[in-house]
Amino acid sequence: MYTLASQQMSAPDSALFDLTWGLGATAMGWVALINPRGILEWIALRRGNGGKVWPGRLAGGVFAVVGPVMAIKGIRHLLALKGSERPTVFHRTLGFSPVLGGVVIMAVVLAAVHAWRTNTFLQEAWTAGGLPRACAVLATLAALSFVTFTVFGYMAAGMLCCALTGAAAAGLVLLRNRV
Repeated sequence: MYTLASQQMSAPDSALFDLTWGLGATAMGWVALINPRGILEWIALRRGNGGKVWPGRLAGGVFAVVGPVMAIKGIRHLLALKGSERPTVFHRTLGFSPVLGGVVIMAVVLAAVHAWRTNTFLQEAWTAGGLPRACAVLATLAALSFVTFTVFGYMAAGMLCCALTGAAAAGLVLLRNRV
């Protein structure tokens, strides 16, 4: 397991990771800076910080600057790849053994079931119906797909699922308390 985690990613997977990470960091940074619908206050109150938002805005500023740099790095790296080096969505790289992959997937499925049973945020999104429900279900399914694709070595498909998970989670947070 350690040898798998310590191996360097191939060029296509590294480029896709940089691109996905950069886009996600940029979106998160801008959401924190813009603070639509008082998201930072809501998070700070849930954490018991008394509504202090400056740490969230500071982190958002860092991500809003670093995110585009990483996205541009990923785009440049992808454009530099030629022919067969360019990744396809179902390009297989190294993955876990089937037994270990099944154990990891089962653990994540159990964590998702536990989250749906105990997390009031997901339960409120489900009862709100419509778009919040769709975002909650999409975020859960995309996260499970991310783990499944990544465990079996399909990094490009995993990165797409990771981006979809982030978009659905952002939509879920932005749509909170809407009926």
